[in-house]
Amino acid sequence: MTIHSTNPFADPINEPARQLRGRLGARVTIWAAGALDDAAAGLTVSSMMVVPGSPWRVVGLVNVDSDLAELAADTARIAISLLDGPDEEISETFSGALPSLRGPFARGDWEDSEWGPRLAQRSWAGIGIEQTRPLGWLLEVTGTLQHIEITEDPAPLHHIRGRYRTL
Repeated sequence: MTIHSTNPFADPINEPARQLRGRLGARVTIWAAGALDDAAAGLTVSSMMVVPGSPWRVVGLVNVDSDLAELAADTARIAISLLDGPDEEISETFSGALPSLRGPFARGDWEDSEWGPRLAQRSWAGIGIEQTRPLGWLLEVTGTLQHIEITEDPAPLHHIRGRYRTL
């Protein structure tokens, strides 16, 4: 872990690279590991991609200091839930921007899976973690797609230019 003398996110308005990233837009997901009745951790993740191959893989960037990074290292599995339009509060809770008295999994209808908690009635995937490595101020997580469930997707939730949008 690296300790910075300044906050890298302190002035996003005047940082061109941050503005560029914000203009790309991304689907909002929750990555979760562990079990609901034991130790579970989750995090809002928009920086991810699905990579074709044999097997298919998922690459995502997570906060190195997050509970998810630590728990995922122990479990070697992650459940990835894709959020829809009504899930903005869930995203804000798992990002740490919105508090939840009973914990983040109190928002939404969560179910345990072999890969970790997943949001019910949403498209989701289970990955087995192959490797992690530091990348910039984040942790790059690469995993193989081991399970996929696709549901209706009438209003996928995206994040672009600092705001939520549904498509």
